[in-house]
Amino acid sequence: MANNESQKKRIRQNNKRNIRNKAAKTYLKTSMKSIYDDENNLVLDNKSEVIRSLDKAYSDGVISKSFRDRNKSKISKLK
Repeated sequence: MANNESQKKRIRQNNKRNIRNKAAKTYLKTSMKSIYDDENNLVLDNKSEVIRSLDKAYSDGVISKSFRDRNKSKISKLK
C-alpha cells in the first residue's frame, strides 16, 4: 500500500494512463479490423485511416515503433 503522497499520486496517474491506453488500443484494433468487410473481402477505403491511427498510437506511446512499422508495411502491401 502507498504510504506517502507521491506514491498515491503515481498510482492515480498510472490508473488514468492505463484507461487511456486501453481505449487507444481498442480503437486501433477496431480500425485495423475495418480493412476487411463481413466476408473477409478487402475494403481499401480505410487504409489511410488505419495508417493514421497507427501513427497516432505510436506518437502517444501506446504501441512500439516495430509494431507500427510492421503493421504499416502489412497494410501497404494489401491490394
